[in-house]
Amino acid sequence: MKRARLVQWGVGILAVCLVTSACGGDDSSSSSSAAPSSGPALSGAPIKIGFAVSETGVQSSSTAASVPTAEAWADQINNTGGLGGRPVEIVVADTKNNAGSAQAAVRGLVEDQQIVAMLLSDSVAEGAVGDYLQQQNIPVIGAAGYKADVWNGLSNFFTTAPNAGMVVQSLATSGKAADAKVLSAGVCAESATCADDASKALAPAAAANDMKYGGAVTISATAANYTAECLNFNKQNADYVALLVTVDTSVRVMTDCIQQGFDGTFGTSSTSFNPTEYGKVAGMKMAGTLNGFPWWADSEPVKKFRDALDTYKSGTDYTSTSATTTWSSLELFRTALGSNTADVTRQSVFDGYYSLKDETLGGLLPQPVTFTKGQPSPQIKCFWQFKFNAGDDSPELLAPSGESGNGDSGDLATACAA
Repeated sequence: MKRARLVQWGVGILAVCLVTSACGGDDSSSSSSAAPSSGPALSGAPIKIGFAVSETGVQSSSTAASVPTAEAWADQINNTGGLGGRPVEIVVADTKNNAGSAQAAVRGLVEDQQIVAMLLSDSVAEGAVGDYLQQQNIPVIGAAGYKADVWNGLSNFFTTAPNAGMVVQSLATSGKAADAKVLSAGVCAESATCADDASKALAPAAAANDMKYGGAVTISATAANYTAECLNFNKQNADYVALLVTVDTSVRVMTDCIQQGFDGTFGTSSTSFNPTEYGKVAGMKMAGTLNGFPWWADSEPVKKFRDALDTYKSGTDYTSTSATTTWSSLELFRTALGSNTADVTRQSVFDGYYSLKDETLGGLLPQPVTFTKGQPSPQIKCFWQFKFNAGDDSPELLAPSGESGNGDSGDLATACAA
């Protein structure tokens, strides 16, 4: 598989909770490398998919597995006959968790007319590029998006995962599953709106799940320690703390809070859940939700995912939904194209997605998806629930209390919000 990389700088920065500020800089570079193919000979021009992703930046630890997963998917495709005999190419642009850099990176991808679809994974900067991508009429096929007015508001975005509001609400269901009485939240201090946004979603969600809402405590990623914040959680009598911060910050918060006597349960969701790192925190107990399929499941579609990563990207830590949402988004792209691979264009990709009806990819998606021409994607209200404690070999998937959201009756069954 050939991989092209575009690294571009621009102006402006979008803060962690999608609030704009400013910076400067202008630089660009590019490089490419090719992976050897041992499969059938491929022919024809490559089918190119752009990937605008935060490989660097304040929250890049949450998307670290995204690019290796996309590359492993493409390598597997190319070593098993390609898409209709044609090779697949992933073109990567680093958005740097920065609005200006994201705009420049996305522009470079869009201006490559051979790129027929795009993945976007940058929770900080996605709001800065959504309108432009719609104006350019390019299909955005995933990987994981959070801003509702982008992923559920723009008609060229094909959503396969819950948005930020639903992710926050889903944590209340995990708090209830952990028998919590008081739910509090640790939220990013990098934006003045983070605490308000969390409270607006969590307060009613806690009440709906028979819990009291203790409040939101702001957490700075650059703080020397979190003693004061942890004492605040204790003062609130919290026994379930939803952490809406990065993986690295969550590790430090949990470590400090346990040292300050917190013996309740922590909650994380989506790309903020990283069992490799969290399992190192002695005494940690966690219950949370996933916006992408559980990578440890025994189902055949998940085994295919693990086999591809182990074969083509050995050593990659794919225990994150940044990996699984990327994989399922690309699998949905393959399904949408079907056998129509002779002349793949941006329009034919749109047509392929509009032909999908109640697709779940055998349980890789949290709920059936159907897309309607000219309409935004419907909201994804289902997710996977898990529990995980320090010392566990792997997380444990919690069965939904009601009917499975994606119709799976095994280890890919999902729970749904009311």
